[in-house]
Amino acid sequence: MSDLTERDIPRGVIVEFDFTVLPGHQLLLDVCKEQLAAAGLEVDATLIARYMFGKPFTHALEALAASQGKTLEDAPGLIAACNTAFSTALTTALTEAPADFVKFAKAITAKGVKLIVISRANADAVKALFATVQENLTVQTDTSSGFGFLGWDVWRRAARKNNLRERLCVAITGSGFSVKGVLTSSMGGTLFKVNPLVAYQDFSGGDNAIQKFDASVVNDVTRILRI
Repeated sequence: MSDLTERDIPRGVIVEFDFTVLPGHQLLLDVCKEQLAAAGLEVDATLIARYMFGKPFTHALEALAASQGKTLEDAPGLIAACNTAFSTALTTALTEAPADFVKFAKAITAKGVKLIVISRANADAVKALFATVQENLTVQTDTSSGFGFLGWDVWRRAARKNNLRERLCVAITGSGFSVKGVLTSSMGGTLFKVNPLVAYQDFSGGDNAIQKFDASVVNDVTRILRI
C-alpha cells in the first residue's frame, strides 16, 4: 500500500491557452471566414455563434451549410484546412510572453503544482514564452472535435498523460462549452473566461470567472487544490 497521503499526491492546473491567454475565438472566426468563404459558405460572428459554437466541428459545418441551403462535398478537408490555418494564426500571435500569465505560471509552479498548457499553436513557440519558468511546466499540443472548445476527452487525456488525477486538477477554460467538458471529465475545479463572441453562456458548475491571471486566480487554485 502506498504511504502517500492525499496532500502528497501531485496536483495540476490545465489551461486552455488558446482561448484564455491568446485571442483564440477571434482568430478562429477570422480563419474560418476565409476558409469557409472559399467553400461557398457565408460566415460572420452571429452565424458562428448560432450554428457552430458548442457543436462537434463536423455537425457545426453541416448545420451552417444547411442553413444556407448547401451541401458540403469535403467536410473533413475543410475542417483540416481550418485547423491548419488556426494553428498558424495562433503561432503568429505569439509575439511576446503575456506578463500576467507568466507571473501566474511562476506562482503556481513554485507551489509544486504541475502546469499543463494546452494549445494548437507550435509547442516549441509556446514553451519559448516561459523560459523563466524552470520546472513543472508542460506544453501539450492537442485538438478537439468540438468547434471552439475542448471536449471532456482532451481534459482527461491531459491529466493522465502527466500522471495526474482529474479530481486533483483545476481546469482553466475559455468558454461555457468547455466548462461542460471539464465537468464531464471529473476535474476537481473549474475557472473560466467568457468567450467574447458568445453572449448568455451557461457556466453552471464552474467555480469562478476570471478577468486576468492575477493573484486572485492563484488564490482560487490554492483554495480548490487545498495547498
